[in-house]
Amino acid sequence: MKISYDKEVDAVSVTLRKGVVSRTVEISPEIMMDYDIDGNPLYIEILGASDKLGKKDLSHITIGSVQVPFAVTA
Repeated sequence: MKISYDKEVDAVSVTLRKGVVSRTVEISPEIMMDYDIDGNPLYIEILGASDKLGKKDLSHITIGSVQVPFAVTA
């Protein structure tokens, strides 16, 4: 799994697994999930991430008590 943050567009991208996207579903406003031909989830994109995640510093996210760093671009 890879998590990255694009500062220019304020978007978090989560790569669950590599693959060819067959369809994209908006699972919530500005939250997209990409699926392969077999219905396996591949990618999640969160637009307006700093508001949705409630923080302006998106160099990492805290899951439980562990800080997971983002690969920051732009």
